[in-house]
Amino acid sequence: MNFVDHLYEGLVGNRFNTFRDDEQLERGGEISSQLLDAIEESRICIVVFSKNYADSRWCLNELLAIIESIASDDGRIVLPIFYHVDPSHVRHQTGSYCTRYTYPERDADKEKVEMIEKWGNALTAAANMSGYHVDPKTHEGNIIEEIASQISDCIDQKPLHVGTHLVGLDIRLNEIMKLKSGDKSKFVLMVGICGLGGVGKSTMVRAIYNELSYQFKSKSFLEVAGDVSKDCHRLLDLQKQLFCDISPRSKKKIRILAEGINVLKNMLCREKVLLVIDGANDETQLQNLAGGHDWFGEGSRIFITSRNKELLVQHKVDVLYQLPELNNDEALELFSWHAFETSYPHHDFYILSKKFVEYYDWDCPAETGIGFLINRCLLTISNGKVGMHNLIQRLGHKIVRDEGPRNKGMRSRLWDHVDVKDVLKKRTGTNSIEGIFLNLSNLNNINLTTQAMKEMSGLRLLKIFLGSEVVTGEEDYKVRISRDFKFPTWDLSYVHWHGYPLNSLPSKFETQKLVELNMPYSNIREFGEGNMVRFEKLTAVILSHSKYLIKVSNFSSTPELEKLILEGCTSLREIDPSIGDLRRLSLLDLKECKSLGSLPDSICNLKSLKTLYLSGCSELNCLPEDLGNMQHLTELYANRTATGAPPPVIGRLRELQILSFSGCTGGRAHPSLFSLSGLFLLRELDLSDCYWWDAEIPDDFWGLYSLENLNLSGNHFTMVPRRITELSMLKVLVLGRCKRLEEIPEFPSSLEELDAHECASLQTSLASSRYVVEGTARMMSLHNTILERIQDHAPKSEFCILIPGDGIPEWFEHREMGSSLTMELPSDWYDRDKFLGFSVCFVFAFKDQLPQIHNDILCQLNNFSFFYPYWDKWSGEHSSNDRHMWLAYQPRSGVDICHPEAWNSIRASFELSGVTDALSIKCGLHLIYK
Repeated sequence: MNFVDHLYEGLVGNRFNTFRDDEQLERGGEISSQLLDAIEESRICIVVFSKNYADSRWCLNELLAIIESIASDDGRIVLPIFYHVDPSHVRHQTGSYCTRYTYPERDADKEKVEMIEKWGNALTAAANMSGYHVDPKTHEGNIIEEIASQISDCIDQKPLHVGTHLVGLDIRLNEIMKLKSGDKSKFVLMVGICGLGGVGKSTMVRAIYNELSYQFKSKSFLEVAGDVSKDCHRLLDLQKQLFCDISPRSKKKIRILAEGINVLKNMLCREKVLLVIDGANDETQLQNLAGGHDWFGEGSRIFITSRNKELLVQHKVDVLYQLPELNNDEALELFSWHAFETSYPHHDFYILSKKFVEYYDWDCPAETGIGFLINRCLLTISNGKVGMHNLIQRLGHKIVRDEGPRNKGMRSRLWDHVDVKDVLKKRTGTNSIEGIFLNLSNLNNINLTTQAMKEMSGLRLLKIFLGSEVVTGEEDYKVRISRDFKFPTWDLSYVHWHGYPLNSLPSKFETQKLVELNMPYSNIREFGEGNMVRFEKLTAVILSHSKYLIKVSNFSSTPELEKLILEGCTSLREIDPSIGDLRRLSLLDLKECKSLGSLPDSICNLKSLKTLYLSGCSELNCLPEDLGNMQHLTELYANRTATGAPPPVIGRLRELQILSFSGCTGGRAHPSLFSLSGLFLLRELDLSDCYWWDAEIPDDFWGLYSLENLNLSGNHFTMVPRRITELSMLKVLVLGRCKRLEEIPEFPSSLEELDAHECASLQTSLASSRYVVEGTARMMSLHNTILERIQDHAPKSEFCILIPGDGIPEWFEHREMGSSLTMELPSDWYDRDKFLGFSVCFVFAFKDQLPQIHNDILCQLNNFSFFYPYWDKWSGEHSSNDRHMWLAYQPRSGVDICHPEAWNSIRASFELSGVTDALSIKCGLHLIYK
């Protein structure tokens, strides 16, 4: 056997549909239509140049046909192999390639000269292509293996149909694909994927199989339909399918399951295998198809899907991934595709579509038993809260109703407001009632008396809430109780009472098992006064928006408190120093406590405190000196306080990750007054609207190496310090409304979002420079130009920026006035190796006034819709003539382009959602290539 024989065998062995012209085609001086058809049907043409190749007119004609075929199909690949031949001899027709067929004779006629010239051009063209040089010292087996590997990569096989309108697939696929990578690539990796029926597990593993199949010579996709474990014949068929997929040429037969286990194990342990088992529901199936890691050779990847999480755990998968359901936006997009054949519903049907999506839920079987429900993803327990599928909730409702078909007072739970009102009015409650859930939005008024609840000695859960979407403190207190009201039981563990009407808790509130007390918008004046009983199990107190609350005291009665929320208690003036004794307190929320002038020094003793909210405490002019003692504080929000700047000890909070002092204008800051140098874990920093000048930016500001989000908007500095490039993790930079800002320097390559709206001096200072001439490219620069920024980071993620001005960068190949444009596409626009994504640009203004709420920019590319938030801090002076230029990049992976050949043109349109007086000035579209 010669080299071509070995190459042919190698390609066939790798399951490529390979044919040789000397075996299957009739040979002659002139190439036949049969050969031309074979060339046209091929995706890859391999040409082996040997020493005698140029002596064959037939070979040269075949080469000419191959080279000419490239013109009609630029997707076809020609792979030259120079076997014991110098490629330069082929390229220049020298050495053994200087023959009568490559150089014309003196008496050759014109037609022959032209043909020889065509052959020469074909040889030159082929020799200029990337290929392989096989000299006498080359190991031919290794070269053949490399060729097979390259062909596999080039073909980019997609053996399985995945589907259309695969909303949310890319994000979840990327998450799973990350699981297979890492230092253990040589080891066997078994990945389990679980989730509700219909959530997309099968679609996901088909996509995974398509993504990875080209990397594996041995691969198989097995669909397990129904209860295969009880059907030995079906399970045996799956064993046979797996064996045939891995060893198609073997004539060995599998007759029984026990034999199949040994045959498969002996065969698979020598192979690097890609195996997908879709829909497993019993351990017997897995034991017969993929018994364990020792079944497979190094580098094998096994993916198993199942609704039963416990099954995957029992089979000892290395990684368990629970496939989440679609979120609301994704569900709306999927519904829109099927209902309207577009990615976003028309505005006339938007509200109706959202209601339909919210009502719809997955259709899957209901089962009982908490363990089973969790394993089948119908029940979740996270952070102490239980979430359940709608069908499980309906099942529970049915069970409870059956407890007292005619006597509602005999039911363990009451949730329907009509039932609750009826039981209280008729006083038919019994000790069977364990929970009452009363939605006040469905009631006018209701009287709650001690006598009506006297017999409810088993009551554990009491929730009186307002279920309307908009909750304020202006509603009347709909539940009326007398001052001598008493709770009926010692067993109450949870009390939620919206608008509690009394100014104090009941005098005999002795619920020893109470875990959470939630009384938003209450009428309570003082919490903890008098001889309040000791609540040994109370972990959360929520009195938010209790506008009459003046004081919180006596924390010795709540020693296990973990969460204290007093947001919006506008009359609160004092917090008792005993708060420092709460050794478990992790969350303290004092937002919008506008009368609170100081914090007790003892608050610094809260060693477990992680989150502290002080935003909106407008009378608070300083923070305790020992604030740095809060060793585990991770989030500190002090926006719109009178403190002026972070305290000097802020750098001692080593675990701080979020620091926000927006709108703190109570005093002048100076770099020497506080240090940020110790905040190595800080990810988000908001110092907006502090009116800082250049000299007031801290000297050590740029040592925050973990910083990802930085907001400096609304300040007075004229330039951003050039050391910003040292913030190597920075993703978002907000400089909006810095009206004196004149210069923006280079930025770290990590930056994804830049907001520089209403930077009037920046716009003016650049108006006469070449920045605007070049389409404000320097002004938007995240590297040397925004185009380089996109090319450097694509296709990692989308990003957008918003800056003042009305110029669209000149590198945008298509620009139009107004809010839409159509761009014709060439036939070769979608080159998978070079095409990165889309860059869009939109210039707009507002006719009357700037929006005061958060809105989105809607960009549509053909039928695909993308929403980008634009920043909502549009305060300060402005003119209706102010124009803003918004530029965004959408990577190729974010657009579902299954059939690029059908894209003859792209229509791009732009819209500002929720704004009626927006002026669309112009827009642009550009395709980004490597």
